[in-house]
Formats: sequence, C-alpha cells, structure tokens
Amino acid sequence: MRNLMRRKHQRCAKDTAISYTYLNKTKQYGAIARNYSRFGMYFETYKSLVPGTMIVIRYHRPDTESFKSATAVLNTTDPEPPIACQELKMQIVGEVKRCEKMEEAGNPRYGIAVHYISPAA
Repeated sequence: MRNLMRRKHQRCAKDTAISYTYLNKTKQYGAIARNYSRFGMYFETYKSLVPGTMIVIRYHRPDTESFKSATAVLNTTDPEPPIACQELKMQIVGEVKRCEKMEEAGNPRYGIAVHYISPAA
C-alpha cells in the first residue's frame, strides 16, 4: 500500500471483500479492497489487469455467499467496514490505472489501483 497520507481524498484502509467483472461481461473474480475513497480504490487479486481496462466492482455484505467466496480468495474474514468507511458503494464502474505484481510464498498476486468513472456524491 502506498502512503495514504499523500492522497487528495481521505481513504478507508479497511480490508473489504469485493468482486469485479470486466465491463459488459458476467464472469466475476474475487478480490480484497485494501483501501478506498469516494473516487478510487486499491485492491489485491490473483489476476493481472491491464491499465485502461474498465471494470465493475461489487462490494459484498458479510452475510452473503458471494462475500464468503470473495474472502476465501485471499484468506481473510474481516467483517463489514466500520461506519467511518461508508464511501464504498455496492456497485461502481472504474478504470484500472495501475497494476503491480507482488509475490508471496511463490504465489503471484497483483495490486490494482482503480479510479471510479462516476462516483456517487
């Protein structure tokens, strides 16, 4: 995670289960949002994404099967984010701005930075 203090907008640094799809596609991929704000998000996943790719990001409530599937991807069980982190929308379209490869115990994964296309007010 980059330095959260240098950001223009306050970010919530709370691990949160999400899934994403390519725009106009149906196959979902699980991921963990590591931080997010009203205008963007940083998440980790096992799939590389090309900068410029448009994706649809979905937040999963802890009481759903899709949440359990998404959290299993990166072995996390963190509950729903606290009230201070209410900027995360249930579904939003974003553009991939950066994809960084990381290795952990020989398993590649990727840090993805996304800018929301139409953030809600």
